[in-house]
Amino acid sequence: TLRKHYNGDAMLLVEKGAQPEIKRLLVEHHIMHEEVDNTSSWHDFNIERFKFYTTFCKTFDYCMAVDFRDSFFQDDPFKFLNVESDETELFLQTHHIQFGQNVKGIPAHWKMVSTCANFNETLADEYRACLMDKPLINAGGIVGKGHIFERLESIVTSMAKGEDCSDQMAINIGLYCNLLSNPSSVKVYRQGSGPINTLGYGSKYLKIGTKISNLDCLPSPIVHQGDLLDLTALAPLGQSCTTDEFEKQPIPGGGYMLVLVKKPLQSMRDSPFQPAQEVLTQQFGETKVGAP
Repeated sequence: TLRKHYNGDAMLLVEKGAQPEIKRLLVEHHIMHEEVDNTSSWHDFNIERFKFYTTFCKTFDYCMAVDFRDSFFQDDPFKFLNVESDETELFLQTHHIQFGQNVKGIPAHWKMVSTCANFNETLADEYRACLMDKPLINAGGIVGKGHIFERLESIVTSMAKGEDCSDQMAINIGLYCNLLSNPSSVKVYRQGSGPINTLGYGSKYLKIGTKISNLDCLPSPIVHQGDLLDLTALAPLGQSCTTDEFEKQPIPGGGYMLVLVKKPLQSMRDSPFQPAQEVLTQQFGETKVGAP
């Protein structure tokens, strides 16, 4: 679905020895790829991938790193940059749960804090204090200026320790505990807003026809973890996006009156926004965006 909405540079990390059919499809869709060793555990690879992000993203003004296997695209993934400040260097997105809640996903992350603090309990307590009541950031969808990925790699590789302290937990501590050099340059989208709509852990979303939408009834450019839900069913909020329209209702004896009715909102064929590439080129000259 990526190439239906975005024709810029893209890179996919694939397992060494991947089937020829996979490589053929990548060539067909003009997607670069890097073969990686498949001996690492899933948790260890999630840490190692940040090294690839740094290498690939440093040549771009903006870069998006997203889990590809469980994501699909409904719009240009960089379109949102049209309305964002150039001072923002990093865009993150959250789940619909927060630290301190006793709900699925939180206890497993919470128990990692001591390991992430290298078993320094004074530091671990500081981490717990700054994490409390904050929404859980998902590390599988990150947008940032090319240079910021080197800083993320540094935080993740120095703190994360596989299953006992995940890359995701390192990103949460890095942001909420002010380990980034300039926290004010980071924007965190709550679940159901922004370019990436992550649907794991009790998420909320709406629908426009068959499309998944954010809570503002605009189609989610990227839907992440959609494989965890039955997206053919009604949205969890129990409704689709609607619009108010007037319809003619006959009046006995002749004539009609206008009656306000709600109708399902259909997805727009045309976007009211210019592609991010065009806007950035107009403002700053030749500008590159990419998606590993």
